[in-house]
Amino acid sequence: MQLDPPAKRKLRPLPSVDMALLPEDVRHRRMRRMLVGGLLAALLLGAVLVWASQSLLPQTWEWVRALFVESEELSAAPTTQAILPANEDVGPPLPETMDPSSLAAARLRPNARYTTEFGRAPSFRQALLNAGLGAEECNQVEQGLQHVVDFRRCRPEHKLVISRDENGALEHFEYHPSQTEFVELKRDDAGRFRAEQISIQVERTPVARAGSVETSIGDGLKAIGLPDGLAVFFVEAFEGRINFALHARKGDVFRIVVDEERVEGHLLRYGRVHAIEYNGQHTGKVRAFFYDDGKSVPQFYDETGRAMQGGWLRTPLRYERLSSRFDPRRFHPILKRVVPHLGVDYAASTGTPVWAAGDGVVKFAGRKGPNGNLVVIRHGGAETFYAHLHRIKPGIRPGKRVRQRELIGFVGSTGRSTGPHLHFGLKKKGRFVDPAGELNGPGLKMSAAELPAYKEQIATWIETLDSIEDAPDLVEGADEPLVEPVDEVMD
Repeated sequence: MQLDPPAKRKLRPLPSVDMALLPEDVRHRRMRRMLVGGLLAALLLGAVLVWASQSLLPQTWEWVRALFVESEELSAAPTTQAILPANEDVGPPLPETMDPSSLAAARLRPNARYTTEFGRAPSFRQALLNAGLGAEECNQVEQGLQHVVDFRRCRPEHKLVISRDENGALEHFEYHPSQTEFVELKRDDAGRFRAEQISIQVERTPVARAGSVETSIGDGLKAIGLPDGLAVFFVEAFEGRINFALHARKGDVFRIVVDEERVEGHLLRYGRVHAIEYNGQHTGKVRAFFYDDGKSVPQFYDETGRAMQGGWLRTPLRYERLSSRFDPRRFHPILKRVVPHLGVDYAASTGTPVWAAGDGVVKFAGRKGPNGNLVVIRHGGAETFYAHLHRIKPGIRPGKRVRQRELIGFVGSTGRSTGPHLHFGLKKKGRFVDPAGELNGPGLKMSAAELPAYKEQIATWIETLDSIEDAPDLVEGADEPLVEPVDEVMD
């Protein structure tokens, strides 16, 4: 019996792609939509706020200030201020400086001329508004300076000088970033502001002084009217011949020839040191002369033309004072136990440049526990350590070759430190030694071709050193060491 073939069964259709999502998928999709929408809303709101802060608010504030203040008299007499250089010397005064309450009244005052500081303004435009300029005047000034002044480098102490004509319109603008140069804006025939960079002539006059050492070279320099910071040139120049920490004595005599720099008769600073001499009971008389042949690195040489600096620097920075010496048995006054101080601490301002003490290869550069930011350089069989740096120069990394006096970082107070200083350590044959006890070797002699020009130049400085009037005499036989500086634990 033949069976009928089975009837074809209908296949069940596949689920529709439009079927409802699972609850978890619904939540995920809803969350994504909320995140994207919130981000777009935040961007839009930020753009509106930026536009309002740059456009509406300054103009509204200016209108309110002008409405209430322009009709008032100046509330106080203007004061004269000078731009002060970093070394406390007083420079030439700028025009009268207006206090903030008087700026709005002076903004449209005929023939007004006043000076104000850049201050803590967040932008150059805001500094102009604070100085009493209107919105359109700000546009003109910024347009005139845009290819001349880097607005990102403005500092609070920089000066703005504003001058107005007989109608109260802005006639003249000056931006003073320093005492020796400024940018001037003047209107051309078409009424547009044109910028011109102006350098102020600096008068340089060599001055020669002599003094004696009682407590330090720095104090001796201050006693004869010179900055104590010039003492670092003696340390740098003679570090291969003299260890001042061990060899200096009361009654030693020094001489110096240095440029006095003035602007319009006002003392600006002391510049290049041309010649120095140290005459000590334990050192004898030594002299050094600064020379720049335009080809090699400018440096100090002795009278024969040999460089004063040799294999490596014992002091790799220009420091303010020695705050702590090498002492493997130092009793720590805070920790109340013996903590070896295996280096020398040089106190200096944050940001002071730190140089490589000699040619070598960077072994370590980075953060390391109590050392803070640390750089270690290998010099053949020796290693030098530079600790507590504020920051390490970009590019200084393990394996990089560095040259003597190459910048490697900046003084700071990172790690276990109570103040800005450089902890400088020296390791030889696997053990730390006192850097102050390691004298520099002899430097290289300049080329025979350059020697005649050098001899001719230093002849003038030798005569100047020998002709200093009222120079004190060396006290022979006193042999009294200088006052031992107080050890300041800075680690």
